[in-house]
Amino acid sequence: MNRKIKVLVVDDEVLVRIGIIHAVRWEENGFEIAGEASDGESCLQMAEKCRPDLIVLDINMPGMNGIQVLHRLKETGYPGKVIMLTCYDEFEYVREALRGGAADYVLKSNLNESGLLAAILRLDYGEGKQTGREEACSQKMMAEKYLRQKIDGFSVGGEGELTFNTSCFCVIAGRIRDMDKVGSRYEQKGIDLFYRSLNSILEQALQHYREYDVIQYTRDTVGIFISFSDTGSAQEIHLRIRRLVPHIHSIVQNYLDLDMLFGVSSFLYGEKEIKKAWEQACRMLDRSFFEKREVFYFDDLLAYYQNTDAVCKEMTALEVRLKESIVDGRTEGIREEIQAYFETLRRGKIAEPGHVAVFCQDMVKLIQAQGRNWEDVRILQEIGEQETLEEMESLIYTYLDRVIPESGDQNANWLVRRACDYIRENFRQDITLNNIAGYLELSESYTSRIFNKQMGMNIPAYINQLRIEEARELLKSTNKKIYEIALEVGYSSTTAFHVAFKKQEGITPIEFRNQ
Repeated sequence: MNRKIKVLVVDDEVLVRIGIIHAVRWEENGFEIAGEASDGESCLQMAEKCRPDLIVLDINMPGMNGIQVLHRLKETGYPGKVIMLTCYDEFEYVREALRGGAADYVLKSNLNESGLLAAILRLDYGEGKQTGREEACSQKMMAEKYLRQKIDGFSVGGEGELTFNTSCFCVIAGRIRDMDKVGSRYEQKGIDLFYRSLNSILEQALQHYREYDVIQYTRDTVGIFISFSDTGSAQEIHLRIRRLVPHIHSIVQNYLDLDMLFGVSSFLYGEKEIKKAWEQACRMLDRSFFEKREVFYFDDLLAYYQNTDAVCKEMTALEVRLKESIVDGRTEGIREEIQAYFETLRRGKIAEPGHVAVFCQDMVKLIQAQGRNWEDVRILQEIGEQETLEEMESLIYTYLDRVIPESGDQNANWLVRRACDYIRENFRQDITLNNIAGYLELSESYTSRIFNKQMGMNIPAYINQLRIEEARELLKSTNKKIYEIALEVGYSSTTAFHVAFKKQEGITPIEFRNQ
């Protein structure tokens, strides 16, 4: 018969200790309460005396707090597991505890049997682990194996067991942006600690959902499969997922200091749709190439994907025309064609980043072949390293400026004139590069580049110049107060107006008026 797992409960509040002891049916699940402690010192003494397999430890106690106790336990060679008890506003403590060797954490707001027991049963206690837990782990492994087969499109004989209902479900795919950096952070403690911490945090976020599965699909990609079979209306389902995913993004960032992207599939029905749902969610992860966001929903782009054939046809025609222009030596209009290409990418929304990178590399190779100059090999590597469309576009324009000198560009002149007209009409408001680029239907990088080149100054400098010119006239011709003039010409504060005015005129607005 397997021995029971010994548990030590540590919290400075007696009611919390009582709640923990009575919240779980310990004996039925293969555990026994070995003792309880009210502070750090008594915890260390009890740990030495009882040698518990698990310590449930409050993270924030007077005197020696949970973090300090954790470090002392480590120094004494304590071989067991530690689960931290914490509150929502203790992100930094939790992060430090997980890095310091804590096996998991539980929010005090979730101190019920399901929340606490789930965390306890996730841990491996070595030879003394209970048979029930072994069976649960075996069932989970079988369910995960079956789910992976469905994701990968394997043909499996018969129906397997999933941990979520597929009558109405969706998939959330999460990707860790810099896994190498995460790996180096956990180099000493082991990457398994990171994955356990991530899984625990996701379990906490999903505590109000009855049926779901979390799977670490690859080293940097996690999948969350959630059933909504118990949710009434489609509108309610929509609202729940739109609240959940930003919440998950927030807590992994706060607790693990983790930068993640999330893609969300449509709501689908039946096991046969698992592969489709996973592909939709993963496709959304590539959307960060086009937009500076962290969460992307397939449903938001459904209309664009329904128009895939037309978008692909337009993109193919532009790519062929661009390559023909390079091969035929018609480089005078190449910038306009590249601008049209990037704008079509931005408008179409559904191009694959990998395809864009390969096309840009092919374009550069053709330009190099025309000039018989293959010395700049670094540019090809840099194209593959760009993380956003904006960065890719800027890199290509910079390369073109270096290898194909720009002659008089009438289209660029016209675009800059339109930009100047727009700024002159709107400089009294809070306008930005984004507003101007949107008005011209251009990217921010291209708008900034042609404006700087034609005007010899950047857009903020031009806006400031117009504001100061008008302020000079108002200072000379009216008795308006300085703060009134500042607001009238577009500054959000008198301080910003003073700084800008003195930088351009060499004196303050008051000194100018008193001349």
